Amino acid sequence: MFGSIYLLAGCATLSKQECLVGDWQAIGYNDGVAGYHSDRLASHTKACAKASVAPDYQAWERGRKLGLQQYCTINNAYNIGRRGRQLNNVCPITMANTLQAANQKGLDYYALDSQLDKDNRLLNTYQSEFDKLENGEMLDFANEKEARARLLSLSDEIRQTKRRIQSTQKQLDSSMRSYQ
Repeated sequence: MFGSIYLLAGCATLSKQECLVGDWQAIGYNDGVAGYHSDRLASHTKACAKASVAPDYQAWERGRKLGLQQYCTINNAYNIGRRGRQLNNVCPITMANTLQAANQKGLDYYALDSQLDKDNRLLNTYQSEFDKLENGEMLDFANEKEARARLLSLSDEIRQTKRRIQSTQKQLDSSMRSYQ
């Protein structure tokens, strides 16, 4: 029972103290910088009802609009993409195409970087198995012939993975140059 109470308390968007202090413009600003939609205020209203505090919508929206000026920038859209996240649809329509393009470049970078990490882990796995086989460890093979065949296939897999890593790294480097 106590665990569920803690879980519910963790879902509140604001603490009782934040509700009582009630700096709604600052709360709105922080929500804007984080890219929250205007429906975020409903969550704050619910959180503050327990403290018998009603949000100041106008101060909150004023702050949120100021915060959105920070959120709705090309650099921020790109950086959000680099973290693997889509830009929230809260920016002025006049900027939407530019910001979406920057966000997509960031998402492309994220995908390449993730692929590079995956390939580097795979290379380490292949290299470790290769080294063990080369040192005479049979691992799970029934006979030496199977172990040698795996050694040869690992050699090919290592070579292919290294090529893929080089190619992905070049794409990442190119992506960085094209953004800057």
